[in-house]
Amino acid sequence: MNLRTSLHTISLVAVAGFTLAACSSGADAPAESPSAAAATASADAMEPTPSHDAMEDDAMTDDAMAEDAMSDDEAMAKEESEEPAANIDVPKQLEFTTTTLADGAEFDGVSLAGKDTLLWFWAPWCPTCQAEASEIAAAAANLPEGVSIVGVPGRSDVGAMKEFTAKYGLEDFDHLVDEDGSLWSGFNVAYQPAFAFINDDGTVETLPGSLSAQGVIDAANELAAS
Repeated sequence: MNLRTSLHTISLVAVAGFTLAACSSGADAPAESPSAAAATASADAMEPTPSHDAMEDDAMTDDAMAEDAMSDDEAMAKEESEEPAANIDVPKQLEFTTTTLADGAEFDGVSLAGKDTLLWFWAPWCPTCQAEASEIAAAAANLPEGVSIVGVPGRSDVGAMKEFTAKYGLEDFDHLVDEDGSLWSGFNVAYQPAFAFINDDGTVETLPGSLSAQGVIDAANELAAS
């Protein structure tokens, strides 16, 4: 069973409109007395007319309310996407926390439970990883629906990791920082490159070695079908 969180953001903006009606008199209309005309003119002068600035303020308020509603919906969708699927045992390998390479945000491995995910273990100084990088980038753009790929660079510093992802066009998916190699050890990865396949049923399988772009796609299709 593939679990995929869908984001439905509905923006409802209500803008108040004002219609000004003008009254005209026909040729056969009875003449209005001077005193009545004066009273009518006085009443018209007292009636407030909405200003242009007030109309703009109302529209800005409605826009702000719509933006707040979108922000709340996006926050809820993000929280739901980070929660493991119900009735899925969290594999021991996913009991870790780290940070993402791109922005240093906190990342909880438990969020991957119940989701078909490929982990790619690599190091920026590894010649095989360098040769494989373009294949991974191509595969990442053609994965089946419901399957994602996450890089796990290790045994190096963040600066070198960022240079690697920028050089080989690998910035379109997340990478989890593992400077000391502790995450690698949790998945029984002794050397790089390697892959771990996280099935949505809670099982995890580690595969040492390199894969071509088509090999990654084939593995992802099998993961989605299982």
